[in-house]
Amino acid sequence: MLTSFQFSEPVWLLLFFPIALLMYGLWRNRVLAEEQAGDGIIAAHLAKTFSRQNSHKTATAPITLTLLCGSLIAVALAGPSWLKPSGDNIKAPLVIALDLSPSMQERQHGIEHLTRAKLAITTLLQQGSARPISLVAFSGSSHQVLPASEQLALLTLYLGYLSPDIMPVEGDDIDSLVSVISAMPETEEFGVDLLIFSDGFTGGSELSSLVDRLKAQVVFAALTTEAEEVARKFGYAVISSGSLIETPDRLLAKVASLEKRALGESSQRVNFGYWLLYPAGLILLLFFRKGFSLYWASAIVLCVSLLPAPAQASWLDWFFSDNQQAQYYYNQGDYQTAAILFTDPQWKALAYYQAKEYSKAAKIYRQQNDLQSLFNLATTYTRARNYSKAQSLYQLLIEIDANFPGAETNLRIVTQLIRDIKQLGESQQEEHPPESVDPDDMTDPELGADKPQMGKITVEIQQLSVEELLNSETKKQQWLTDISKDPQQFLAAKFQAEYNHAQLQSPSSLEQRPEVTTNEE
Repeated sequence: MLTSFQFSEPVWLLLFFPIALLMYGLWRNRVLAEEQAGDGIIAAHLAKTFSRQNSHKTATAPITLTLLCGSLIAVALAGPSWLKPSGDNIKAPLVIALDLSPSMQERQHGIEHLTRAKLAITTLLQQGSARPISLVAFSGSSHQVLPASEQLALLTLYLGYLSPDIMPVEGDDIDSLVSVISAMPETEEFGVDLLIFSDGFTGGSELSSLVDRLKAQVVFAALTTEAEEVARKFGYAVISSGSLIETPDRLLAKVASLEKRALGESSQRVNFGYWLLYPAGLILLLFFRKGFSLYWASAIVLCVSLLPAPAQASWLDWFFSDNQQAQYYYNQGDYQTAAILFTDPQWKALAYYQAKEYSKAAKIYRQQNDLQSLFNLATTYTRARNYSKAQSLYQLLIEIDANFPGAETNLRIVTQLIRDIKQLGESQQEEHPPESVDPDDMTDPELGADKPQMGKITVEIQQLSVEELLNSETKKQQWLTDISKDPQQFLAAKFQAEYNHAQLQSPSSLEQRPEVTTNEE
């Protein structure tokens, strides 16, 4: 039990030192006052008898109890906590990343690298897992095939549809996994582990930085000796190509060890510090005794001074303007706070844009009368998946200024996205035009880009749970028919649409940013 003990906020333990120093000073003053009582006025033996401080116990009891009470409160604030097992439910997902570069179709020992990887993954899924598993495909770009799920049968189903032909860009960029892993909602809260199947890759520094930040474990199943050598340079736990063939149980054992580690980390840490407040409260009751508080008034002053007083204004207001504070929060990634503090409309809109508050950003951009704001408004509608409005705004911008930077490129990408969405939804798209158009509404009624009928796999899973799909063969077949008559073709279209959308989300989509003015007149 002691091995799982730790303080949640150990910095509060530092309060013990000023409290102890103050109590020592009070005790020292009491001792000196007792020794010097009546000195030079009456006889020493009479002074000790008539002194009100003749009781050493009475003089030091409030000091001792104050020290004890303060220490208990400091320890309680430090948060003594123990790990409490949370059962077998592991929330940190295991991400299986499968290389779909063209080289995966090469053969070794009479079998393709891709086929060998699929067999290993299928064996792993059939063994079962106590944690959610997500399947990601990568080549020149990365795409999540299915979100983290404990329904391994559905993962096995989609595993069979993966091939290099469905990837929008050829390559073997392992750093492209960073954007997909970072976008998973479970990653920051619960962590993640990686199982990578590849015959070789480029890059790796960005992924290593993400792995270090998340304290994730990486198991690399090398399908070639070259991939094995590169993976070892990054410190990954490598399963060699020979082990995958000769001792496949080694991979299963390694994944099981990851699961065991994740099970320990998924345990909840319970703070028991509040129990110390009960004895501290009982000690405080003694201070209501008559005369007991006459000797420790300074201790009350100390305790009261430690309480944070609500400030009417931040101390930063004395030294930095609102725009300067907003710029600081913006650089730290706190876009919501930055948007509130910015007084410059361009930067305020940009902060809302980064915070994914697209309707608020669009409202500000519509109030401006320059071409850059028009470009930013079109980009905002694109990020909000209102591609029809974005297309119209880009076309208007090109009519005004045909050479505006980025307008023609973004228009071409948006047009391709609209074409992809119409192709996916042409078999089931329904016309439901709204009675009135709200300028702040970020949905796209023409395309229905925000409707679940359009076949976005993440939206469909929210409408039909994975359990419903697996328990009903009819629903599963209907679902597959709705999203596409050919699941492999659907995945190819989905990945292409995601890739096109990612090009618009790149930092170059807002090419010209306003300069924030930090000097207030």
